[in-house]
Amino acid sequence: MNQRTHALNFCSSLYMLRAALVATTLALLVGCASMNSTPPENNGMPAIQTNNQRAAQINTELGVGYMNEGHMDVAVEKIKKAIYYDNDFAPAHHAYALMLDRLGEKEKAAREFEKAYSLDSNNSDLDNNYATFLCGQKEYSKAQSLFARAYGDPLYKTPEFALTNSGVCYETEGKPDQAISQYDAALVKQPGYGPALIGKARVYYEQKKYAAAANAIKVFEANNRNTPDTLQLAIRIDRATGDQSALANHVLILKGRFPGSAAAKWYDSGAK
Repeated sequence: MNQRTHALNFCSSLYMLRAALVATTLALLVGCASMNSTPPENNGMPAIQTNNQRAAQINTELGVGYMNEGHMDVAVEKIKKAIYYDNDFAPAHHAYALMLDRLGEKEKAAREFEKAYSLDSNNSDLDNNYATFLCGQKEYSKAQSLFARAYGDPLYKTPEFALTNSGVCYETEGKPDQAISQYDAALVKQPGYGPALIGKARVYYEQKKYAAAANAIKVFEANNRNTPDTLQLAIRIDRATGDQSALANHVLILKGRFPGSAAAKWYDSGAK
């Protein structure tokens, strides 16, 4: 087997649903992990990395770091250099796919995901990220199959990520009941997991199950810090339930902590 990616967790706001849904799932998969890779073994003994392999790994790590900081021009330069040094280094193609997706170059991103997958088809982080990309392209069946591979892997350290992403993908497809089921499964794996609770609140709100939505927000706030987007959702739910006390509290937090945010501007505009 070729070299494996061990920790290329999808970072930032993910891209999965774009626009409105991304705005309410900003915490979905924060904290992109460093790109660590282990050379293949030979008769039980670790293989020695060549200079080119080491250069590919270093440039990939640098590229991911620059991507996380938003310096996409430098990130792409580093990743291209990594691929130049070792075209069979799966993490480089994986990272390049994420960069191209972020830059809106979908066809190129798809090719890089396929290349990464051809080199490392037994990687749950790649399953999760590739599935996220496919969901954004409305390839729902294939996406859910890959999500299932990820969260079904007993060695995958963060199955709640893939379960939550699967739930968001079901939302995109217009299947709220399946989405709730995945969010609940994520919460079994990681009780209090914020993105899954926000997902439940969002679905219940859309279904006009306002009491259930308000309860999901309360559990979220008992375990997580609010963001402008979660406060915007909470305010919508407070208005729906008529809970003036909760509404006043959420508005106070929004205006006090995030006065310049898009959510604060939304509130000031009187939008519903």
